[in-house]
Amino acid sequence: MSYNLTAIVGTGNESSMLTFTQGVNTVLMHDMLGIMMLLGIWLVLFISVMVSSNDATKASLASSFISFVLAVSLAAVGLVPQLAIFVPLIVVAITVALSWR
Repeated sequence: MSYNLTAIVGTGNESSMLTFTQGVNTVLMHDMLGIMMLLGIWLVLFISVMVSSNDATKASLASSFISFVLAVSLAAVGLVPQLAIFVPLIVVAITVALSWR
């Protein structure tokens, strides 16, 4: 399988790290790079908070909130779709609603 790596960097002399990352997201990863990054970061955060606190509610709340903040910044640079902002926010809202005492 071969990839057209010349399409990664845009036309002209715009060779910044952002255009390279957006090109990898579009050409090689089919717009899934940001989503995979968010899922990986969420999983690592969830496991690390779960190990340290042994509370699934705290782990879900902390990892989802940090994923929401990262999703907003990744959407600002065009690496995730707009829906990826709302999924962690909904998980945060559900976790807060379930943990309300």
